[in-house]
Amino acid sequence: MCTNPTNFVYGLTGNGEIYEINAINGNTIKVIKNNTYAGNSPSNANGLGYNTFNGKFYYFKRNVTSFPQEFVSFNPSTNTVTTLAGSTCTDDIHTGCVSYNGSGFYTIDIQGTMHYYNIAANTWTFITSNIVDQFNNSVTNLIKTQNAGDLAIDGLGNMWLLTSSATNYGLYKFLANLPTTPVAKLTVIRVIAPTAVTPTGNSFAGIAFKPNGQVVMATKNDNKLYLLSASNSLNFLGNLATSDVGNDLTSCAFPNTILPLNWKSFDATLKSENLVQLKWEVIENQGKGYYLQRSTNGSDWDDVAFVAAKNNPETIAEFGYNDINNATGRQYYRIKQVQASGEIGYSQIVTVVLKNDKKGINVWPNPATDQVRIGGISGNEAFTKAQVFDLSGRMFTEVFLQGNKQTINVSSLPAGTYLIKVQTDNGSTYSEKLIKQ
Repeated sequence: MCTNPTNFVYGLTGNGEIYEINAINGNTIKVIKNNTYAGNSPSNANGLGYNTFNGKFYYFKRNVTSFPQEFVSFNPSTNTVTTLAGSTCTDDIHTGCVSYNGSGFYTIDIQGTMHYYNIAANTWTFITSNIVDQFNNSVTNLIKTQNAGDLAIDGLGNMWLLTSSATNYGLYKFLANLPTTPVAKLTVIRVIAPTAVTPTGNSFAGIAFKPNGQVVMATKNDNKLYLLSASNSLNFLGNLATSDVGNDLTSCAFPNTILPLNWKSFDATLKSENLVQLKWEVIENQGKGYYLQRSTNGSDWDDVAFVAAKNNPETIAEFGYNDINNATGRQYYRIKQVQASGEIGYSQIVTVVLKNDKKGINVWPNPATDQVRIGGISGNEAFTKAQVFDLSGRMFTEVFLQGNKQTINVSSLPAGTYLIKVQTDNGSTYSEKLIKQ
């Protein structure tokens, strides 16, 4: 098992067969479990999840409304099927996954109620029947309407819910630290609106992750495999070689980032001798925000400003920032994007050439909240002193400096507009306006 999680996922048919599937073209690699079981025959099997900690699959061999229902584990190394405790679900399930730490199994039945199975204790717990998205839309009611779909867990413990009908599908994220005891309500993040159109008029029934955060999705009735891109578009990978194997999917991959940020554009335009207009477009995926970075050599970077993410992953998000840059010559810009997980990604690097007639200093970030940096002096000049004045000429701060790039603490200043004056060791004086937020 799990010899090649980059290329392989696993599928469960309704009659209880588990197959290894090539996640590149949909071909069946081998049978992991055949449809021969002791005791009762499988009935609408579903909810496949794989536990990387004990090497077992967990799923409903017989779905909830079958009599009797049977929730089982399967150990492929010993070819052993074990019947486990009966669930607290009251209707059939089409979703299931094992938690990323291997301690339990989650499922949501077609009535939109969420349930948790504790593997060590062999017990089930009803979690909630009230799931809403960040816009307070009822996901519970949506599941009742779009009753196909699947669950998958990423490496940070976030759980992803795929919902689907024959014509439409959506994608939601349950944030990490999932409950294991009952809660009144769960709020989830809508990543793709449930109005997205299925490609062939057939429901999506399986979802699984690849190690790089790519998402593969399978349809049940026409047995097709798709790759979901960061732009939320679907790319057809191939026909599933075994009928009904798209009924449910799982994998051995628990990536930290799902559907990584998709950069659409990043441009820098010189609007005047010292004003650079920066614009970027991205398809977001629940990030913290963007640090605008500037460099004079393309290697050493300074954070100029921070712009918070909009976190509306259903559309292309547009951002802009006007940077006052008093330097002369070629200037380099890039965007450092920070995910909610803390993972960092970068845009391409763009450049502009400035031809400021007067030598000046750069002050950033501007507006500022706590600290500002000053720089921009070239040659052999070095800062010796910085003073901060309000517009009436009253001095608030005086700092003695050494070098040609320094930091000044302005956290104690009241909000308003100020003038920073800097002296250098050769007697030159430079000034620049600062807005304190």
